[in-house]
Amino acid sequence: MKSYVVMIGLMLALFAPVFHAEGKESHEMSNRLAGAASPYLRQHASNPVDWYEWGQEAFDRARRENRPIFLSIGYSTCHWCHVMEKESFENPVIAKILNDNFVAIKVDRERRPDIDETYMLATQIITQRGGWPNSLFLTPDRKPFYAGAYFPPETFASLLRQVAQQWRTNADRLKEDGERVSDTIAQILNRRVAAQKITPEALQKAEKAFLRNFDELNGGFGEAPKFPHEPSLMFLLQRARMHNSEAVRRAVTVTLDAMLDGGIHDHVGGGFHRYATDNVWLVPHFEKMLYNQAQMARVLLGAYRLTGKKRYADAAERTLSYVEKHMTSPEGGFYSAWDADSEGAEGVFYVWTPEQLNKALGAKDGALAAKIFGVSRRGNFEHGASVLHFPQSPAEQAKSLNMTGAQFDATTKRLRDALYRVRSRRVPPHLDDKIVLSWNGMMITALFEAALVLDKPVYAQRAQKALDFIENRMKAAQGNYHRSYFDEEATLAAQQEDYAHLALAYVLAYDNSASPEDLQKAQKLAAVMERRFLDSQNGDFYMTASNDPEAAFTRGKVRADNATASGNATALELYALLARRSEQPDYRQAADRLLAALSGLALETPTAAAFALRGADMMQAGEGGPVSYFAQGRLRVRARLAKDERQAIVRIKIAPGWHINSDQPGNEDFIATRLELIDGKRTAKGAKPKIFYPQAVRRKPGFSKQELSLFEGTVEIRISFAEGETPPNQLLLNMQACSDSLC
Repeated sequence: MKSYVVMIGLMLALFAPVFHAEGKESHEMSNRLAGAASPYLRQHASNPVDWYEWGQEAFDRARRENRPIFLSIGYSTCHWCHVMEKESFENPVIAKILNDNFVAIKVDRERRPDIDETYMLATQIITQRGGWPNSLFLTPDRKPFYAGAYFPPETFASLLRQVAQQWRTNADRLKEDGERVSDTIAQILNRRVAAQKITPEALQKAEKAFLRNFDELNGGFGEAPKFPHEPSLMFLLQRARMHNSEAVRRAVTVTLDAMLDGGIHDHVGGGFHRYATDNVWLVPHFEKMLYNQAQMARVLLGAYRLTGKKRYADAAERTLSYVEKHMTSPEGGFYSAWDADSEGAEGVFYVWTPEQLNKALGAKDGALAAKIFGVSRRGNFEHGASVLHFPQSPAEQAKSLNMTGAQFDATTKRLRDALYRVRSRRVPPHLDDKIVLSWNGMMITALFEAALVLDKPVYAQRAQKALDFIENRMKAAQGNYHRSYFDEEATLAAQQEDYAHLALAYVLAYDNSASPEDLQKAQKLAAVMERRFLDSQNGDFYMTASNDPEAAFTRGKVRADNATASGNATALELYALLARRSEQPDYRQAADRLLAALSGLALETPTAAAFALRGADMMQAGEGGPVSYFAQGRLRVRARLAKDERQAIVRIKIAPGWHINSDQPGNEDFIATRLELIDGKRTAKGAKPKIFYPQAVRRKPGFSKQELSLFEGTVEIRISFAEGETPPNQLLLNMQACSDSLC
């Protein structure tokens, strides 16, 4: 994204602190947020601040009394949000300044991503940086004229007094500033970039842009703080799988190995923290978000498909197990997040000292765990504690301990399980137990994908239970849905990303079940998404529907990825999958239209639009998944290993009235069905896999004058491997789909 700088006409200088704590007293009464459908807002229910929720009541009061709005945006597991609450919003002196001069509004960014997106952009324009809590001052018509993130209490009190004074004496100037900022925001959110054709060469150039930013030593992209950037990893996995790029494969595997060895990965409980504060993935910011678990599970499953390394499959399963144990409601929906803090400090729940290990495991196993997980008396975190990590790779550690790889894995599992039991008795961090539709769609998609990749139906069962919860608890009238569910109540109209992720989840349900009802559900959701959010002129999607009475001052779009893929890029993946699964040509046309709208920005700043580029590559090169579709859904191909891993089975389900040529069609002009190995090491000397094709039928299609050898209905191709031969990670299937009238 280009930089946009707005010159604020009235600068608010931060003078010397004028904050005093006189008159500070306890405040135990509840404010308006006590009944809010948000854990974050309820955290502020006992503040002496006269908080409002985002809505018409607050807007009306601001206009009626000509007051500026103080807007505070955060979320319940945000560390600095907790700090600012304790220091400022619980302080009666600061609360009085707010109550006497402003209309104070609290917003949960996870419930209202549209509000968060709009006003975070305002903060970035005004200050050239951003973060949470996001603190803004708005005119009564919601236009921002000043902003920042966390403010220390003395600075905040001084700032409040200055803004209040300037509003009384120079309100017109502040309103002019608000107009300038809001105009710039509207231009950015609705910026049009000329469409460009995304060619194979353009995608290869974009791939190189990612590799230029790759940290060869530590893995990841860029410098600290280091985020997983799962959309980028998923784009690179697509490139490595479908284009056999060794450089891309290395970038992904080095990054994942560094994360799995580092402290961003929870070695005891499974799953991943939100980001690392350093370059080596050691010390995390300890929040655990549902969207990270869902996206990282998909990344790990993709890496397992690419490499066949059991380590990635195991890490994916441990992540999904963590979600099942700690982020799943009794009815099957998935909770939003776990906090970083417990007992008043960050990370306390997760870190260990040598003494704690010895007490938990005994002296012998305590010393072994300290060696394996890098726990020392000096520590690597606060107060001499250590974040668990692998100081050396598992292979290097196994060698130093005179263990085989299997013995090392068994030992670490035994130690992890014991530490997990002890850690479970600690005071846990706060759980944000609201259920967000889009994040649930991500997790359901990951579970269905795990069922296919790992050939474990239990994951599909968990995914289906979550879908049933959404249908029973979060569905509204006329095919619409709610975005959030909390305290047994569904609230807020679902946004575009909610529909895109839920529809994508139903596509993966269809891949597992082959049930037409699942595909039809995905198609219906795509239709609702188009009806409510499509910008028919430009071809992409708005975040919110046009009839939202409580929107910000402009209707925004998101085309760039952030912590998650953009809603527009998710819709592109949805269209790309539907186009291969449905006979309707509309989906390919919709994908082309959406890609045209996203292409300019994607090629201008590829690292900001990785998921859109992934969708473009899928449209050109295919999915390459364990279940694939061809001829607009008329051919369904499922590949899997037999339980003993001595056979690979490729099952092709061919729609009635269609056929593919056999492996020996009887006419050189027709493409024979052929299965080839394009990956896998053959370790047995001279061994070659044996490929067995089924019995063909012979008949004369309507377009042919001669009898041909054909496959119809459901057919299986099997590959047998000799003892000691490693099964392939990828297969290449060549075939030609025909009906009696066309090929």
